[in-house]
Amino acid sequence: MAEITAQTVNEFRKRTGLGLMECKALLKEADGDVKKAENLAKERSLTKAEGRAGRAAKAGRVEVAFSPDRKTAIVELNCETDFVARNDEFRQAARELAEHVLAHGEAAYASQPLARQGKPVAEALIDLNSRTGENVSVARAAKLGGDASKVEAYIHHNGTQGALVEVEGPADESLIKDLAMQIVASKPVAVRREDVAATLVDEQKRIIAAQMENDESNAKKPPQIREKIAEGKLNSWFSENTLLDQVFVKEAGKKVRDVVGSGVKVVRFARFAVGETAE
Repeated sequence: MAEITAQTVNEFRKRTGLGLMECKALLKEADGDVKKAENLAKERSLTKAEGRAGRAAKAGRVEVAFSPDRKTAIVELNCETDFVARNDEFRQAARELAEHVLAHGEAAYASQPLARQGKPVAEALIDLNSRTGENVSVARAAKLGGDASKVEAYIHHNGTQGALVEVEGPADESLIKDLAMQIVASKPVAVRREDVAATLVDEQKRIIAAQMENDESNAKKPPQIREKIAEGKLNSWFSENTLLDQVFVKEAGKKVRDVVGSGVKVVRFARFAVGETAE
């Protein structure tokens, strides 16, 4: 049996992030062979990660990354508890993932090795899973920005909510930041009415129809009146749920479209709130 020194254990611990006793046990099992112990750690980590995969991950963090040309990425990294979400290592992982999405795009980032670690995203998440003892996963990611557009971000102070918004035209930075804050605060589903998914509109129409049917006061009204009431309810829903039709959070007397003006186009946005996808 090879001698396992305290220095070897400490170095192995730094490489893997595992606990002291687990490092000693793995090195002992590998007869002091650090590479073999590391492979054993990876095998055990994978097994543990698979066991945790079904556990609810409703905590986490939202992080953003900017490039010099103002393209921007946002990532939601989930875990099981707020304790882990506040951990420096977890926060650093979320920042690295945001930078990674910025570099490779939301469609291809998962297949590319992380710059600092040189390993695939899936493997890096397994390692983080092992070190935190929790189910860790990327809930969603997005990259916004183009040659003719500007992007700004807003992240809530506790890191659990954030938004990116992309605009074209002569909008100053403060206005775009205000729009990002509006998106986090008011949770629109789309920029404008015509952008709302047809399935979502149909669902809202069914809800309104059910409300009308259950309201006895509407039963005696003529069909054309009931139709106008239903139309009014749908218009009200659009006003609450489409960005340009919402009341501006910083100036209650104005709609967002009034603040934006005719010379600026809001292209798109991405809004993430921790735990939404788990629900």
